[in-house]
Amino acid sequence: MGSALGEYSDWIIGGLFLLLFAYTMRVTALDARRRGKSPLLVCMLVFLSFPLGFVVWLIFRPKIVSGGDQRPFRLDDHRLQ
Repeated sequence: MGSALGEYSDWIIGGLFLLLFAYTMRVTALDARRRGKSPLLVCMLVFLSFPLGFVVWLIFRPKIVSGGDQRPFRLDDHRLQ
């Protein structure tokens, strides 16, 4: 028999990774909204290529839109005419 920590170490590590992933997705969504980009699309990028997608977002993210959190994302602002 192993120690109690050894028996649950996989669950602990997995849980910590899941918490880190959830926190990263939340921060990414809030940051995308603040920068006037679609939170769904940016989160999909991060989700499909985690953790590389998060690093790519941090490097290539656009400047903050004037108004900050007061201006929500609107799809009509990004449609092609």
